[in-house]
Amino acid sequence: MKKRIKLCAVLLVASTLALSACTKEEEVPLVIVDSEDDVMSFNLIPVTYDDVVQNGKIDCTYVQTNSQEVSFDQTGKYVDKVYVKEGEKVKKGALLCELSSDSLQKSIDELTYKIKRNELLLGYSETNEQLAIQDRWVARVGSMYDTDEKAKEDVAEIQKSYARERELINDSLEFDRQELSKKQKELRASRLYAKMDGKVYKLKQNLEGSTSKAGTVIMTIVDDTNCLFSSTAIEYKNLFKEGTAVDMKIIYSNAAGDYLVMPYNMSEWDDQMLFSVYDGPDNSEIEMGVMGTISVEIDKKEHVLSVPKDTVHLAGDKAFVYTLSDENVREIRYIEVGLMGDERVEVLSGLTEGEKVLKK
Repeated sequence: MKKRIKLCAVLLVASTLALSACTKEEEVPLVIVDSEDDVMSFNLIPVTYDDVVQNGKIDCTYVQTNSQEVSFDQTGKYVDKVYVKEGEKVKKGALLCELSSDSLQKSIDELTYKIKRNELLLGYSETNEQLAIQDRWVARVGSMYDTDEKAKEDVAEIQKSYARERELINDSLEFDRQELSKKQKELRASRLYAKMDGKVYKLKQNLEGSTSKAGTVIMTIVDDTNCLFSSTAIEYKNLFKEGTAVDMKIIYSNAAGDYLVMPYNMSEWDDQMLFSVYDGPDNSEIEMGVMGTISVEIDKKEHVLSVPKDTVHLAGDKAFVYTLSDENVREIRYIEVGLMGDERVEVLSGLTEGEKVLKK
């Protein structure tokens, strides 16, 4: 209902005298009466039973769920070569970068040669032992002055000599194999490989030619095909339900638009909430780091006495509305409010159903 009323003038003299006679505890409503000046237009809005809904906004960020932080485990080594660039896609097993390893590779080659040579010598030693024993017995058969006892003593001495030789070779092999394993491990540690398919992010600037520092992340491999929206506003997690989509808006990005997102793996929501994109603009490509805003219903009161939010005025911790008397006098009516919704405000006391309040 729309009315027109002439702008009122305050009866200052009468109200001043009345106020001076009141105690601080007494509330004196401000009464405004008609004046012959200017005209103001307003609506009369009825007090009704309706739903009061309070919505909220939760910020979220598009993040990867699977990534590999790449770092060396050696300090003080020269970074010889970097094989990838920022944003480059790589496959699992791809060589990313390596430390200088010329001297290391030379040691590995020398040890490998030495091990193979000693393995051959070990085989030769066994063959030579058998030949030496055979030669000794052949000599025994061809000599009438030789004896079996003497031949047996010589054979035992031959066996002892070759056993000592093989022991030395085996000792050398064991040591060299341990050294080779150590060098190969160092070589592997000097070469960093991608452990997953993904894209290179946060590549350290001027990495090639720098000096390594153990544990320092020099790049991250990210699986950008499997990303989710993440929010740390974990205090709101009880507002979501598994399998129930909620609205989300992206404003600043090539993928700007309205989306539906679904709570993802809620049983593991500890320090963050995750959401997967359920529906949205066709052909939208959301990049990592894009910000979104999720709309969520924080609280709701159904079928409660309420008025439109823009009819309620606040003065400190008190709320009031304007009503109109039968004589078209605008009056302040203090009310007790409950839930402050987005569009309506719950009225606990001070108004009854059917009464009307003013709205400009």
